[in-house]
Amino acid sequence: MNTTPNDMIIPWYKQFWPWFLILLPLSVVIASVATFWVAQNNQPSLVSGNYYKQGLAINSNLQLEQQANQLGLSTKLSFGATTLTIQLNGMHDNPQALIVELRHPTISQHDRSLQLTNIAPGIYQAPFSLPKNGKWYISISDVSTTWTIKQVLMLDAATIKQ
Repeated sequence: MNTTPNDMIIPWYKQFWPWFLILLPLSVVIASVATFWVAQNNQPSLVSGNYYKQGLAINSNLQLEQQANQLGLSTKLSFGATTLTIQLNGMHDNPQALIVELRHPTISQHDRSLQLTNIAPGIYQAPFSLPKNGKWYISISDVSTTWTIKQVLMLDAATIKQ
């Protein structure tokens, strides 16, 4: 029996190449939907809604830092396993409390604001546990915010005394 070329034609859905060519764009569509879903469920927290007001506030923050420099203020921070201790140098009339703001550069959920109480002349302390290792922006000011001292520290379990 002779077979003709028409008898050897396989239907398209039983061939490899049509399915391969369909799967390429289909995989891109699935990846795009997954990327869109991840982007919608994990919104970034880096951009502020009131960026203009924060930009204007930079000048007042610089004035507060200059005020701390004029007063000759300096601080020494020490982190314990459960406490944060600050030694404030250069202040003649020590305030009763200090406000410390710890800001993580990328994850705002880890930001903390602490009020440290005066436990000795120039020594302030509050309960504290480090939420995440890494770089931290630290702002120290008195309760009435007449001055501010800013620092950038790398904090990890090795720098915290047990």
